[in-house]
Amino acid sequence: MHTQSEDHALFESIKNGRYELIDELYLGHRNAFVTYAQRQLYATEEDAADCFQDAVIAFYKNIVSGRLQVLTCSIRTYLFSIGKRLVYRRNHQRQRELPTDHEAGVNPADELDWSLIDRFEQEHDRTRLITAMDKLGKVCREILTLYYYHHYPIESITQSLDLPSDGATRIRKMRCLKELKKLVKET
Repeated sequence: MHTQSEDHALFESIKNGRYELIDELYLGHRNAFVTYAQRQLYATEEDAADCFQDAVIAFYKNIVSGRLQVLTCSIRTYLFSIGKRLVYRRNHQRQRELPTDHEAGVNPADELDWSLIDRFEQEHDRTRLITAMDKLGKVCREILTLYYYHHYPIESITQSLDLPSDGATRIRKMRCLKELKKLVKET
Protein backbone atom coordinates (compact mmCIF):
# COMPACT_ATOMS: atom_id res chain seq x y z
CA MET A 1 0.00 0.00 0.00
CA HIS A 2 1.46 3.33 -1.06
CA THR A 3 1.07 6.53 0.89
CA GLN A 4 -0.37 9.57 -0.83
CA SER A 5 3.09 11.11 -1.27
CA GLU A 6 4.48 7.85 -2.68
CA ASP A 7 1.55 7.66 -5.12
CA HIS A 8 2.13 11.27 -6.13
CA ALA A 9 5.84 10.63 -6.72
CA LEU A 10 5.09 7.47 -8.71
CA PHE A 11 2.47 9.28 -10.78
CA GLU A 12 4.84 12.17 -11.53
CA SER A 13 7.64 9.76 -12.48
CA ILE A 14 5.37 7.98 -14.94
CA LYS A 15 4.20 11.34 -16.32
CA ASN A 16 7.84 12.32 -16.83
CA GLY A 17 8.57 9.26 -18.97
CA ARG A 18 9.49 6.47 -16.55
CA TYR A 19 7.04 4.07 -18.17
CA GLU A 20 8.87 1.01 -16.84
CA LEU A 21 7.16 1.80 -13.52
CA ILE A 22 3.88 0.69 -15.09
CA ASP A 23 5.11 -2.92 -14.83
CA GLU A 24 5.84 -2.42 -11.14
CA LEU A 25 2.42 -0.88 -10.67
CA TYR A 26 0.75 -3.78 -12.47
CA LEU A 27 2.55 -6.43 -10.44
CA GLY A 28 2.01 -4.56 -7.18
CA HIS A 29 -1.78 -4.41 -7.48
CA ARG A 30 -2.76 -7.30 -9.77
CA ASN A 31 -3.26 -10.00 -7.14
CA ALA A 32 -5.27 -7.71 -4.87
CA PHE A 33 -7.55 -6.74 -7.74
CA VAL A 34 -8.03 -10.33 -8.89
CA THR A 35 -8.98 -11.38 -5.35
CA TYR A 36 -11.32 -8.39 -4.99
CA ALA A 37 -12.98 -9.02 -8.37
CA GLN A 38 -13.49 -12.71 -7.68
CA ARG A 39 -15.00 -12.15 -4.22
CA GLN A 40 -16.97 -8.95 -4.73
CA LEU A 41 -17.77 -8.90 -8.46
CA TYR A 42 -18.07 -12.66 -9.13
CA ALA A 43 -15.45 -12.54 -11.89
CA THR A 44 -13.41 -15.49 -13.01
CA GLU A 45 -9.70 -15.26 -12.33
CA GLU A 46 -9.00 -14.90 -16.06
CA ASP A 47 -11.60 -12.14 -16.52
CA ALA A 48 -10.35 -10.28 -13.46
CA ALA A 49 -6.74 -10.43 -14.66
CA ASP A 50 -7.73 -9.30 -18.18
CA CYS A 51 -9.80 -6.41 -16.85
CA PHE A 52 -7.02 -5.29 -14.53
CA GLN A 53 -4.53 -5.37 -17.39
CA ASP A 54 -6.92 -3.25 -19.47
CA ALA A 55 -7.28 -0.84 -16.53
CA VAL A 56 -3.49 -0.41 -16.31
CA ILE A 57 -3.34 0.17 -20.06
CA ALA A 58 -6.10 2.80 -19.80
CA PHE A 59 -4.21 4.47 -16.93
CA TYR A 60 -1.04 4.56 -19.04
CA LYS A 61 -2.87 5.89 -22.12
CA ASN A 62 -4.57 8.59 -20.06
CA ILE A 63 -1.20 9.75 -18.74
CA VAL A 64 0.54 9.67 -22.12
CA SER A 65 -2.31 11.48 -23.88
CA GLY A 66 -2.35 14.18 -21.20
CA ARG A 67 -5.96 13.42 -20.22
CA LEU A 68 -4.86 12.58 -16.69
CA GLN A 69 -2.92 15.57 -15.41
CA VAL A 70 -3.73 15.42 -11.69
CA LEU A 71 -4.50 12.34 -9.68
CA THR A 72 -7.23 13.09 -7.12
CA CYS A 73 -7.25 9.62 -5.54
CA SER A 74 -4.73 6.86 -4.95
CA ILE A 75 -3.40 5.01 -7.97
CA ARG A 76 -4.87 1.81 -6.56
CA THR A 77 -8.33 3.41 -6.31
CA TYR A 78 -8.06 4.71 -9.86
CA LEU A 79 -7.04 1.30 -11.24
CA PHE A 80 -9.66 -0.58 -9.20
CA SER A 81 -12.36 1.83 -10.35
CA ILE A 82 -11.58 1.31 -14.04
CA GLY A 83 -11.11 -2.43 -13.54
CA LYS A 84 -14.43 -2.71 -11.69
CA ARG A 85 -16.29 -1.02 -14.55
CA LEU A 86 -14.65 -3.36 -17.04
CA VAL A 87 -15.63 -6.42 -14.97
CA TYR A 88 -19.23 -5.15 -14.71
CA ARG A 89 -19.31 -4.72 -18.46
CA ARG A 90 -17.91 -8.21 -19.03
CA ASN A 91 -20.37 -9.79 -16.53
CA HIS A 92 -23.25 -7.96 -18.18
CA GLN A 93 -22.18 -9.28 -21.57
CA ARG A 94 -22.04 -12.83 -20.19
CA GLN A 95 -25.57 -12.53 -18.84
CA ARG A 96 -26.80 -11.55 -22.29
CA GLU A 97 -25.32 -14.67 -23.92
CA LEU A 98 -27.93 -17.34 -24.44
CA PRO A 99 -27.17 -21.00 -23.68
CA THR A 100 -26.95 -23.39 -26.62
CA ASP A 101 -29.73 -25.93 -27.15
CA HIS A 102 -27.62 -28.65 -25.55
CA GLU A 103 -26.90 -26.52 -22.45
CA ALA A 104 -30.59 -25.68 -22.09
CA GLY A 105 -31.52 -29.39 -21.97
CA VAL A 106 -33.45 -29.33 -25.26
CA ASN A 107 -33.20 -32.34 -27.52
CA PRO A 108 -31.83 -30.97 -30.82
CA ALA A 109 -33.83 -33.54 -32.81
CA ASP A 110 -37.10 -32.13 -31.41
CA GLU A 111 -36.16 -28.59 -32.36
CA LEU A 112 -34.65 -29.25 -35.79
CA ASP A 113 -37.32 -27.48 -37.85
CA TRP A 114 -37.42 -24.42 -35.61
CA SER A 115 -33.64 -24.16 -35.43
CA LEU A 116 -33.42 -24.09 -39.23
CA ILE A 117 -35.99 -21.31 -39.39
CA ASP A 118 -34.23 -19.41 -36.59
CA ARG A 119 -30.88 -19.74 -38.34
CA PHE A 120 -32.38 -18.48 -41.60
CA GLU A 121 -33.90 -15.46 -39.81
CA GLN A 122 -30.64 -14.75 -37.99
CA GLU A 123 -28.69 -14.93 -41.25
CA HIS A 124 -31.19 -12.59 -42.90
CA ASP A 125 -30.92 -10.15 -39.97
CA ARG A 126 -27.12 -10.36 -40.08
CA THR A 127 -27.13 -9.60 -43.82
CA ARG A 128 -29.38 -6.58 -43.26
CA LEU A 129 -27.11 -5.34 -40.48
CA ILE A 130 -23.95 -5.74 -42.57
CA THR A 131 -25.57 -3.91 -45.49
CA ALA A 132 -26.63 -1.08 -43.19
CA MET A 133 -23.19 -0.91 -41.54
CA ASP A 134 -21.58 -0.57 -44.99
CA LYS A 135 -23.74 2.49 -45.63
CA LEU A 136 -22.61 4.21 -42.42
CA GLY A 137 -19.67 6.57 -42.39
CA LYS A 138 -16.25 5.27 -41.37
CA VAL A 139 -16.21 6.89 -37.90
CA CYS A 140 -19.73 5.65 -37.08
CA ARG A 141 -18.80 2.15 -38.18
CA GLU A 142 -15.68 2.22 -36.01
CA ILE A 143 -17.48 3.59 -32.94
CA LEU A 144 -20.27 1.02 -33.11
CA THR A 145 -17.89 -1.86 -33.83
CA LEU A 146 -15.56 -0.94 -30.96
CA TYR A 147 -18.41 -0.41 -28.51
CA TYR A 148 -20.84 -3.22 -29.33
CA TYR A 149 -18.60 -5.88 -30.85
CA HIS A 150 -15.30 -5.42 -29.01
CA HIS A 151 -16.91 -3.99 -25.83
CA TYR A 152 -14.48 -1.08 -25.54
CA PRO A 153 -15.36 1.48 -22.89
CA ILE A 154 -16.28 4.96 -24.16
CA GLU A 155 -12.99 6.35 -22.80
CA SER A 156 -10.95 3.94 -24.91
CA ILE A 157 -12.97 4.73 -28.04
CA THR A 158 -12.45 8.45 -27.45
CA GLN A 159 -8.70 7.90 -27.28
CA SER A 160 -8.51 5.40 -30.15
CA LEU A 161 -10.40 7.60 -32.59
CA ASP A 162 -8.97 10.89 -31.31
CA LEU A 163 -12.41 12.32 -30.51
CA PRO A 164 -12.67 15.52 -28.43
CA SER A 165 -14.27 14.10 -25.27
CA ASP A 166 -16.10 11.14 -23.74
CA GLY A 167 -19.36 13.09 -23.86
CA ALA A 168 -18.88 13.82 -27.56
CA THR A 169 -18.20 10.12 -28.15
CA ARG A 170 -21.39 9.10 -26.31
CA ILE A 171 -23.47 11.55 -28.36
CA ARG A 172 -21.81 10.41 -31.58
CA LYS A 173 -22.45 6.75 -30.67
CA MET A 174 -26.11 7.52 -29.98
CA ARG A 175 -26.51 9.32 -33.32
CA CYS A 176 -24.68 6.55 -35.19
CA LEU A 177 -26.89 3.90 -33.60
CA LYS A 178 -30.01 5.88 -34.52
CA GLU A 179 -28.78 6.13 -38.12
CA LEU A 180 -27.96 2.41 -38.19
CA LYS A 181 -31.46 1.51 -36.96
CA LYS A 182 -32.95 3.70 -39.68
CA LEU A 183 -30.79 2.05 -42.35
CA VAL A 184 -31.68 -1.46 -41.11
CA LYS A 185 -35.40 -0.65 -41.37
CA GLU A 186 -34.90 0.60 -44.94
CA THR A 187 -33.01 -2.55 -45.96
